This record gives sequence, structure tokens and C-alpha cells, in this order.
Amino acid sequence: MERAVGFSAIVMTVVLFSSIVHLPSEPSNMENGAERMEQFGGGSFEEQCGSITFEDMFIYDQAIFEVRIDDDWQSAQVDARAWINWTLADDIRRDLDSYLEGIVPSGGDGWLSTDEIDAVILIAADCLEYSITRIGIRDGLPHRGGVGVDWMNTTWESDGMVIGHYNGIPPLHSQGRDCQESFQEECFEIPVEPAIERDCDTGVNESAGEDECRIELWLNATMTIQGISDPNDFTISFNSSNMSNARLEFTFPTLPSLRMDMWEECEGRFVGPDEDNPGTDSTPIRGSCIGDGTASHELKSNDDGSLTYTLDSNFPRGIWPLGEDIFADFTTSPIPVDNPPVWTESAPSNGTWIPVPQEGQTRLATWQDVSSWFEDESGVSSLEIQCHADSGEEVSEGIDRSLWLNVEGVVQIYCESTDSSGYSSGVRTWNIGVPLSVSSPTKELEDPHPISIALSPGWPEISVEIGFVQGGDPQNIITAIIEEDISLNVPSTGMVPGPVIVWVKAHYGTNLSMENLYDLGISKESEAPQIFFSAYYWEDGPNLKIFGQYSDPDGEEVVFSAEILGVSSDHLGEVEVSRNTWEVVWTEPLSSAIGMHELVVTGCDKSGKCTSETFVISNAGYQVENAGEGDNEVVGTEDSSLSAPGVASASASILVAVMFGRRRG
Repeated sequence: MERAVGFSAIVMTVVLFSSIVHLPSEPSNMENGAERMEQFGGGSFEEQCGSITFEDMFIYDQAIFEVRIDDDWQSAQVDARAWINWTLADDIRRDLDSYLEGIVPSGGDGWLSTDEIDAVILIAADCLEYSITRIGIRDGLPHRGGVGVDWMNTTWESDGMVIGHYNGIPPLHSQGRDCQESFQEECFEIPVEPAIERDCDTGVNESAGEDECRIELWLNATMTIQGISDPNDFTISFNSSNMSNARLEFTFPTLPSLRMDMWEECEGRFVGPDEDNPGTDSTPIRGSCIGDGTASHELKSNDDGSLTYTLDSNFPRGIWPLGEDIFADFTTSPIPVDNPPVWTESAPSNGTWIPVPQEGQTRLATWQDVSSWFEDESGVSSLEIQCHADSGEEVSEGIDRSLWLNVEGVVQIYCESTDSSGYSSGVRTWNIGVPLSVSSPTKELEDPHPISIALSPGWPEISVEIGFVQGGDPQNIITAIIEEDISLNVPSTGMVPGPVIVWVKAHYGTNLSMENLYDLGISKESEAPQIFFSAYYWEDGPNLKIFGQYSDPDGEEVVFSAEILGVSSDHLGEVEVSRNTWEVVWTEPLSSAIGMHELVVTGCDKSGKCTSETFVISNAGYQVENAGEGDNEVVGTEDSSLSAPGVASASASILVAVMFGRRRG
């Protein structure tokens, strides 16, 4: 995974590199470059590079980024160093050579040269100009991103970015040689994988254990800051997804009384190519994040009065998280008074009845719920949440800080929060239990269908929503206030044959609600299809074509068969179906079967419900010698007639009188 992500951006640089180094006599290689760009989603060089970070281009063992914000707070000078050691150094050389195959003559030959790596590093700088900085600096009230807040609002200046390297091509490599193929007069190349001795520097004693094949990169650039007009209050945000052993040092201009007001590590959001984070787009409440401890920070006051904020990201490379944001709020305001935590309007009020779907061990609330119940100047995550039941049983806390309770009947619980100084929010009392039971007097789905709801003993009136589910979202939802046992008629429009599940959502004047699915054995029975006869005509001489319509009340696919009673089926074709019509052809109907005949058409839907219709026809008066080629006539039912394409207006005297009858089989 590391190499696939880390060198996707290098492929982009190689594509542009190919446009620089190719000779005019090699137009096919330019097409090859276009193919490589298309492998990574297509788009312009700027679009491709605009979705990556420095770490997507170069995977390192360790890196240090020094960010010195200028006095006007509108830009910052960034100096970075990254060390690529041991097998990672081998990987980057091997992959560069592989990606250059077919682009330059020496690409893919197992050797990497000075002109190759220098050109790629140069193009990498061009790519990084458009890349994601990971950094956001915005003044005003503290924030955690969210709708309308582009927190990652810094960009690289287009001019002046420099990327350098040391030891990309070790000059004293024991296996080094003059380039076999090169555009430059002076060119030196090395094997992408060193010998087992790793003697990449003949001037170093191997017994020292030093990695002679290591690579060191450095970056010098100017970063533009777009969100600071008043630095007395600002949030600096950083996304540390797929970073390992990285340190960032932010040094701010001298600003008296500048201090950090809050720092927190928030899990969940990934930044980079192929971003896909289902369920991680919600903005956390400030002070509610529970970090995994892989990030840490420190503050240092400098001799000139400035402040340096250092952030360490320490993820082991093999277990990168889905994503992580670090938020640090800075202010020059005085340290706030240590007040007790307070309940918010989002918290259940005192005396609230909280419904749960079933008895037993039940999750009372997620941490997202709990974090919205309290406010404190130190952040909700620093509070101690304490809850216990009237039975003396403690409400347990999950590893994600969700609240769990063993429910039997109606359980009364008491909850409060306390801060580090011991100040309390005050106690609130809630009643927890299963509010209702659901049943149905019949198993066969009706429209509307009766659903019985019984209120549990001791419960006050409760609001419910109820609908039906068949593998998707609830449908035909109705709402009601339940004060006593009641039967509700729930519409079942749109249900298809098969099991039908009852969905119920219940709440009692609070944002905490109960949702549950009830399998009551209800099922919708399939209705048999309906088959209708329309008309018939002789086509191409003695071939009798009979056709009609059909419908299925449940909208299911219908499969047809047909037979003529008392006559060999050798001359009866398959029933052809198109949309809501059917037709069948009976060939040579007069060869040995003059008289009255019963045509039986049977249609069966996917649920196995079948209908058979019998149509009685007579061909006793048919004169074969009068039926010339192309002379076709339609004969329909008493009340309808359908024209057939190419039917000639032949005299009715050449057709037999047909007696049509319809009876259900």
C-alpha cells in the first residue's frame, strides 16, 4: 500500500518528464506518457498534483518541517528535510527506474542515473506547487472545519520552490559507472538495488553500520496564508493522514500574551488521492475529540518573545489511520475563569423518558450524543461523565466513551459531569425502558394493514413513526401519539410479494429516540397475472398469428406457454412477449385440424402464481386457395380490433367466421 500510494505522484512527474526529454523521432513514447496519466484518473498536471501531499510523492523514515510565519501573517517560509533509509531508499530508486521504462532509453534497465533523478526531482517541485499543504490557519472564533469553513486554506507560492537531494545517486558507489545511454556529456549511474554489502560509499567503513545508500531530501518554499486579518484569535489546523515520524515546528511572529487555548486530536478524515471516507464528514464539536495518542505537541517561548508550536505525528507506517485532524486554538485573551460544566439544550431534560428497543445490555447514547450534552471551557472530552442506576448498577462506558446500561423494565438513572477541579454540572434523572410492543392480527399483508401497538406499563404518552420495510428505507410512514393500546392502519402501497418488516421509531420529547425493526411474519401474497385476447390474423398463407395483452398486479415478470387442445403442438411456436403484449403463431392450421379448437395460454409470475385462459376458435370455412401471399386480415374481439403491419385489405369472404370465447382455465 505504501509504495502504491507514495509513487502515484511520481508517475505524474514522469509523464511531464517524458515531454521534456523525448526526441522528436519518438512520438510513440508521448502516447505512452498519456496512457500513464490516464491510469491515474486523467486530467491536467495541475489537477493531478492538486490532490496529493508531499508524503504521497516521497515516503520517508523521518521528516522535519519548519514553518516560520512572516510578520504580516500573510505568508510563511517552509524548510523541510526528509530522510529515506535502507529498503525505502531501494524502493524509490527501483520504482523511478520502472516508471521511466519506455520514456527514456535507459528506463527500466535496472540502473538509475544522475540525469534521470535530477530531472524527476525538478519536475516534482513543479508538481508540489499545486499539492495539498495539509495546513489551515484561520482567525476568529475557534472552529473544527464544517460547512462553509475551508480550514485547509494555505497554498504554495508558484515561484521559488526548491527541492534538493543528497545521495540520490551516491557518487562513491562501489558499482557506479558511466552512463551507457545519456543525453548529458557527464552522467553517472548506479544499480537501483545495491549488492548485499550495500557499499554505496567506498569512503565509509562498512563496519560502522551506517546506511550508505540513504537519501536525504530538502524543500524550501513560501506558503501563502489567506485567512488571517486579526491574529489575536486563530485556529491552526493540520491533517496528519498517512504521516509517519514527522515533526512540524510552527513559529509565530512576536505577539504579546499569545497562548494556546485548546489542542485536540480528531480521528476520521483522510486527505489525499482517492479520498473516500464514508461517515467521516461530520464536524466534531470543539473539545469533544478523543484522540488515539499518536500525535503530541509542545510549546516553547523563544528569546525574541515569539512562540513555537511543535506537533509530532508518530504513526507507525504499517498502521496508518483512516485519517486524522489536529486542531490548535490560539488567543491573546486572558485564561478564562474555571466555571462548572453546564448542561446544553441538546441534553435530555430532567425527568425525560428515554426509549430503547429491547431489554438487556443496551447502548444508551453514543459519544457524539454525550458530547453535545455539556459545555465547558476545557472541552467536553476533559470532563468525567458519571451515571448510575437507582438499583445501584453503574452505567458502563465503552472504549469509544458511549454509555451502556442493562435494562430490565423501567430503570431510573442519574447523570452528571465534573471537571478537573471537581465542579459539577448538577444531576439529572432519566427513566429508561422499552416503551411499546408491536403485533399484527394477520400475517397476510393488507392495504392498509392493521398494526397493534401496546404501551408498556408505567410509560407516559409517546410519539411514534411506523412504516413498512423491504430491504430499503421505510415506506408509507405514518405518525401517531400513543397514549394507550391502539391499532393503526398502515398503508402498504409499493410492497412487492414476499416478507414485509415493520419499522418503528419512538421518542419522548427529546433528541434521543428508539428505532427498531419487527419481523411479525407478515408477507405479501402474489396475485396471479391477467391475460387478455386481442385479435388474430393469417400471415404468409396458412400461418395463424394470435396476440393479446397481459398485466401483473405486482409488476413481476411473467413467463408464458401455449397449447392447442387435441392437436399436435409441433406447429405451435413459442409465446413471444414484448412489454405488455404476447403473441403466438400456429403454422399450417388446416393440414389436419379443420373445425373448432381451444387455444390455452398460461402465464406464471416470479412468485409462481399462474393464470390460464382458453380461447375457442373455428377455422372450418377457411379456403386455402384464396389466401394469396401477403393477403392478411385481422379478426378481433367483438369490442376491439388491432391492426397488424402489412395487412392487406382482402375481402372478408376469404376468411372464416371465427367464434371467440374466453373462459378461465
